[in-house]
Amino acid sequence: MKQWLTWPVFYELTEIYTAPLNVLWFVLGAAIAQYHVGTVDWGNVALCLVDVFIFDLAVNVADNYYDYRHARDRAYREQTNPIGRLHLPVAGVGRLAGGLYALSAVPGLWLVARTGWPVLALGAVGYVVGIFYTAGPHPINATPVSETVVALAIAYLIQLTCVYVSIYGRQPLTWSIVGTTFLLCLPLTLIFFTLQLANDTADRDEDIANRRFTLAYYLGKRGAVRVIQGLLVLGSLWPLVNLWLGIAPGITGLAVILLPVMWRGMRPFFAVQDKQRTFMTTVKSASLFFLAYPLLFAVGAWV
Repeated sequence: MKQWLTWPVFYELTEIYTAPLNVLWFVLGAAIAQYHVGTVDWGNVALCLVDVFIFDLAVNVADNYYDYRHARDRAYREQTNPIGRLHLPVAGVGRLAGGLYALSAVPGLWLVARTGWPVLALGAVGYVVGIFYTAGPHPINATPVSETVVALAIAYLIQLTCVYVSIYGRQPLTWSIVGTTFLLCLPLTLIFFTLQLANDTADRDEDIANRRFTLAYYLGKRGAVRVIQGLLVLGSLWPLVNLWLGIAPGITGLAVILLPVMWRGMRPFFAVQDKQRTFMTTVKSASLFFLAYPLLFAVGAWV
């Protein structure tokens, strides 16, 4: 059998093109540490970023692997999932996921050795969410809590870990810092939730065929769109609440001007929830906020 793991295949299975988003999460985490504690351990931040980067690749490969294994809809297996569509060896894709998980543990354990058991605990939560998002008899992505779990893990847990490793040895991680980080990450968390819900809404019929009953299944497409619209507004305006609480630099308030831009960009999806024709409008619109908010916070923390 010829070599199947080419760069185009690796690119699609790992979705490595989403990697820049991980950098932005760490920009925000480091900026929060700088703004509230006045220090950042860049060595620890770099190790954490490498760990999350490799782990993210592993999760994406595993998602494709287990979605293929669990699929009941033949059209999904053969035409949508890259394993079937590209005629890839199922066992080989499984080994690739396992190898990337093992590789991600190397910088992770090094970071634990440098910073202690709290990173091990935070990392364990991340690994459980990442692995069991699609693995196991009852994967997270087949439940109505999948959007919430993923949004909190990606848009809050990563940044909290970054804050902790940034301030390690200089200030303990207190409940005050944990709560402040949550409030500062809430805009990203809410908008990331809308993106997950939009994805599941576009995939609703396909998910039902594959016995995945996400929140979109229970809300229906129109109900899901109303929730997306409400949380988009709340997430976009939340930086003003953080300013009122005195926990964010004033410049972060500029992020709210993106609300009308994102709303206009998502209008095609509000009208028609289609994965091929309109879903990418939500990704492009949300990406504006994912880019602007961390960078504005970083400017306020360091400039």
